[in-house]
Amino acid sequence: MKIAVFSCAGLGDCLLSLILSHNLSSQEHEVVTFHPFMSQLQSWFPALPIKPFPPKLDEFDRFFIFYEKSAWMAEVLQACLSRYRDKTTVLNPIATPNTDYPYWEEGRFDGNRTFADNLVTFCRDILGIEGVVKSNGLVLPQGLQPRQCLQRIAIHPTSSRPGKNWPRYKFLRLADKLSERGYEPVFIVSPQERIDWPEAPAFSSLDEMAHFVCESGYMIGNDSGIGHLASTFGVPTVSLFKNERTAHFWRPAFAPGEICLPRGWLPNVKGFRWRDKYWHWGLSVGHVLRTFEKFRVLSDQAAGLSALRKENVVSQPE
Repeated sequence: MKIAVFSCAGLGDCLLSLILSHNLSSQEHEVVTFHPFMSQLQSWFPALPIKPFPPKLDEFDRFFIFYEKSAWMAEVLQACLSRYRDKTTVLNPIATPNTDYPYWEEGRFDGNRTFADNLVTFCRDILGIEGVVKSNGLVLPQGLQPRQCLQRIAIHPTSSRPGKNWPRYKFLRLADKLSERGYEPVFIVSPQERIDWPEAPAFSSLDEMAHFVCESGYMIGNDSGIGHLASTFGVPTVSLFKNERTAHFWRPAFAPGEICLPRGWLPNVKGFRWRDKYWHWGLSVGHVLRTFEKFRVLSDQAAGLSALRKENVVSQPE
């Protein structure tokens, strides 16, 4: 069967959508994932074709669409629902425990669990796939060693929406504090964002940036695709979220990670949305730094114990 998977436009969206593509591919289906720019990382997913624009829809036997309100997705959605409704499944990733939103019944997502875990459940319980894995099929290029620069911390200070961003001055202060403690913080942004972040290195391509993130020891940043990319590589992440509900659903979940949430003292008066607008007031540099240091110790201890078990120095628990 030839299957088309249409991902939402973000980097993290596609990395997560590829969980579905990878598990469908394991059933001997021919799966093509469509995304605006992820074909730039095609070499990292050798068994999963990624294309920027779909060919004729009648070439496919089945369609999975991750719903979003964009002109590109609206065109695909309308075509599939009008011409191939019985062969189309629409998945709507929303960070809510509610079930009264469009297309919930097709994916039956639980807003209290991560998007990644919801996709695993969808593949296993609704599609009936055996041996489901929480993997997106990524294969590291030959010779690339994850986390070989352990003291380097990739910091991603931007995201798809300004409302999700912790302030620039706080990120700069965090970087100074990390430097004082012997770390090497490096800001990671897109070429367009370097206007506001001249401290960040210029990468020639998304592929080069991916190599850099993979080799970093840790990642700290806003709720964004770079966090999911780091997690895919097994790089421990600390992600900054403006509320707990969003964090439960969208946190990176391919590898161990921690979240930072603002203190709950800011009132969320109906109609004013103060907590959504000014959440960063309740998230201090000190809090993020302490969360990172505590998480670093725990993740390093876990990594050390895992290595000892592989060498049979420490026995596995009964």
